[in-house]
Amino acid sequence: MPRDNFHQELREIEESVITMATLVESAIARAMQALTQRDADLAGIVIASDGEVNEMQRGIRIRGANVIALQAPVARDLRELITVQLVINELERMGDHAVGIAKQALRVRDYEPSPIAYELSELAKLVRQQVRACIEAFVDVNVQQAREICVKDDEIDRQYRLIFNEVLNLMTRDSASVPLATSLLFIAHDLERIGDRVTNICEDVIYMVSGLIEELN
Repeated sequence: MPRDNFHQELREIEESVITMATLVESAIARAMQALTQRDADLAGIVIASDGEVNEMQRGIRIRGANVIALQAPVARDLRELITVQLVINELERMGDHAVGIAKQALRVRDYEPSPIAYELSELAKLVRQQVRACIEAFVDVNVQQAREICVKDDEIDRQYRLIFNEVLNLMTRDSASVPLATSLLFIAHDLERIGDRVTNICEDVIYMVSGLIEELN
């Protein structure tokens, strides 16, 4: 594979990663919309569309493996292809968390709306911003941005703890709320885990650039 073709393949693979990240971010947004609007159809769309995310992951993985086999890249080029594999694995898991949120949205749609759902929506906005930012750091090969993104994960954790405690208090005050509260806890946990996967991608960016493995949070 000529060198120019190799770099063209890398660019196209990178574009596919961006597309996959866009699908995942959209799935998170739609799952939360299904929750707040009690929209069973939208929740169903999120669940059904997870197959598209999975298929993109498979396609990118195969394409990356083929490039490695044909070109035998070394150093930074090899790390970039390895990082692509790591990033798409994290994105696929984020998609699974979006599906988890959508499934919980289906379970709670017959309950009276809870103010906690609004707090979850605010947390989801921050999480989606983080997803977008970490992919930008990957595309721009921006180590400094990757580090700054991980610092912001503390705010996700803070909001998660607040919601967690609020839901536990709700359970204590009203035993009838336990099924609803349990679903809200699962949703909060899914959002918090997406934030953790953002951190993983940021660590992958640093590995891609330096070859060093760091734990940023």
